[in-house]
Amino acid sequence: MGPYQRFDTPGMAARDRFEYWRGWYSQAIDSPMQLEPVHHPSGFNASAEVLALGEVDIVEYRFGPAVGSWTREATELSNRLRLVLLGPAPDATGSWHGRELSLAQGAAVLLGRTDGSWRVPRGLRGIQVNAPREAIPVTDAQLRVFNDQRRLRHDPILARMICPTLLGLSGHLHSLAGTDLPELAGLWISLLTMLTRSLAGRDTNGTDTARARLLQARRYIRANLADSRLSPTTVADALHVSRSTLYDALPPNAEGIAAEVRHQRLQRAHSILRDPANTQPIADIAAAVGIPNAGHFSRIFRNHYGITPREVRAQHTSRH
Repeated sequence: MGPYQRFDTPGMAARDRFEYWRGWYSQAIDSPMQLEPVHHPSGFNASAEVLALGEVDIVEYRFGPAVGSWTREATELSNRLRLVLLGPAPDATGSWHGRELSLAQGAAVLLGRTDGSWRVPRGLRGIQVNAPREAIPVTDAQLRVFNDQRRLRHDPILARMICPTLLGLSGHLHSLAGTDLPELAGLWISLLTMLTRSLAGRDTNGTDTARARLLQARRYIRANLADSRLSPTTVADALHVSRSTLYDALPPNAEGIAAEVRHQRLQRAHSILRDPANTQPIADIAAAVGIPNAGHFSRIFRNHYGITPREVRAQHTSRH
């Protein structure tokens, strides 16, 4: 599988849609499934997107009336932990980890090595993240307990961190496919680890929480370098935490969030200046990394690298 796949049935002949979806879905959604239509499949529609982030996959899907089931053997072979958020589905039911429940109000699901099934007479939509099982410290016995909906859906890590993050990706997987985000897989592993430990009632002194929050902060800074207003306050606001909580995520002896912003800006500018094909004026490069005052940019650049922006450009231009 490539880094991004999309599946869509509306453009196909109606009589072929269910069979085509059955073949694709039963293989692409990580664990082979048995799928059957609830009604005559002539009016069936489905769409899905899969974004592969190294060892982590994010999958978003929407499909018509169907029944699905899978075996424990299939999940053992794939050896994945799946966090699934299912949208409300009238008259629908699901069964996994020995629990059967209504999907009328939607559901949150943590799936490990277990069989399961769902029946959705009016269709289903959902989004899920799949991660390597060995990376998440959780047992099958714990997963059976965790999947009590009263416990799982109201867990603060799921409700306040994971759900907003995963739902925020809905509709945007394609735009992420061409983005270099090497930290994203590690972030999701950290978030799932935080969730299982929160559900188990163990806090591990915030180490995993801090790591995940620091990855989020660095990613947000990297994506918003051009904003001259970028600051510790705006980063904390974007992550929905206080400044003190954000600073608590930093490793010992770290300079701070403002220093992280400055470092990333100068690093980005240095990379641009080393590109002999780039002929932007230095003032424009400074503005592009969020430092609109060219004189100030040159001073802090020289203090950091011991050389002026103009000298860096000259060095790399003369080599070509």
